[in-house]
Order: sequence, then structure tokens, then C-alpha cells
Amino acid sequence: MFDDFDEFSHLMLKYEFAIEKLKTELDILIKEYEFKNKYQPVDHIKSRIKTKESALKKLERKGYDITLDNLKEHIHDMVGVRIVCSFLSDVYDIVDIIEKSKVLKIKEKRDYIKNPKKSGYSSFHLIVLIPMRLEDEIEYIQAEIQIRTMAMDFWASLDHKIQYKYNGIPLEVQKEMYNCAIAIKSLDNKMIDLNEIASKHKDEN
Repeated sequence: MFDDFDEFSHLMLKYEFAIEKLKTELDILIKEYEFKNKYQPVDHIKSRIKTKESALKKLERKGYDITLDNLKEHIHDMVGVRIVCSFLSDVYDIVDIIEKSKVLKIKEKRDYIKNPKKSGYSSFHLIVLIPMRLEDEIEYIQAEIQIRTMAMDFWASLDHKIQYKYNGIPLEVQKEMYNCAIAIKSLDNKMIDLNEIASKHKDEN
């Protein structure tokens, strides 16, 4: 456990400040995009701060000692935001506007859409640094932003429930989950095609 309760509480307070600033910046970026393009690419957004218990388990899984320094250095998703988009093309548009933010700094990009995990998991992850002015100093708080389609979010949510509900997933289930991920990728591509056809039809009329 973390020895200094006050220091840990102060760190959690920083995460609370950071997530509010992150949500505000994302709201501004997305609304500006919607105004310019007369189009809403985002279906919904979820945000959370990882619990103390969850952070402890993750440090243990990674093989690190339970210290505040390790928490700050190695747990990149204490602050987390998930942006769920309508279409696959929207995902990359959202990534683009976040990369152009004058507030957030991109630390790392992971494109699990072009390069899915072995399980079939697909999403676009950004590790960003949020500048926070605290006690007259600028401190950067890390956060993870996941951007995915509704279909990807459906698969990931069910996969998460299955993984945590059972101790050891049968190989047959793993294979079928992977097959479902492939089917969802095909569905996302098909929905882009249908959206483009509908858009052309609208323009013609």
C-alpha cells in the first residue's frame, strides 16, 4: 500500500483536476470540428479515474513495487477517456484534431485498428500530457484517450466482461471472440461504404 496517505490523496486530487481539463479541451475541439464540418462524429464520451485498488493490481501485474513514483511513472491510464465514434473514418478525424491541440501534448500513439491485438481488440490509443499549473509550477499529468467505433466498443465491453468473469478463458472462446472481432471490422468497413452511398444520394437530390 502507499505509505503517505496525504501525498496519495493530493495525487488523486491532481488527477481530478486533470480529467476536468481534459474533458473541457476535448469538448472544445469536438464542438469546433462539428461547427466547421456541420457534422457530429462522436456518439458518446466516457471518462474515469482509475481506482486505488485497480492501480495497485496493475502495478503488481507489471511487477513494480507499490510506490507513488511507480504509480506516476508506469500507470499511464489513471486518467482515462473513451471517445466512441459512429464511423471508422471519424476515429481518425478525432485523432487528427487531438494531435493539433495547442493544450495537449502527445506522448505516445498506438493504432490497434491497423494493428489489432492478438485477441482481436481494436481501438486507437493516445497517451497525452495535460499541463496543470499547480503551486505556480507547470506539471504534466498523463492520460489515456481511447478512440473507437460503436462496433469496436461493443466487442471490447463484452470481451472485458468475459475476461474478468472467468479465471482462464477456454481456447475455443478466444478463437470465437477473435472471429467476432474480424466480423466487426468488416461491419465497420461496410457501414462506411453505406454512409458514403447515402451521402452521395443526398447530394444528388
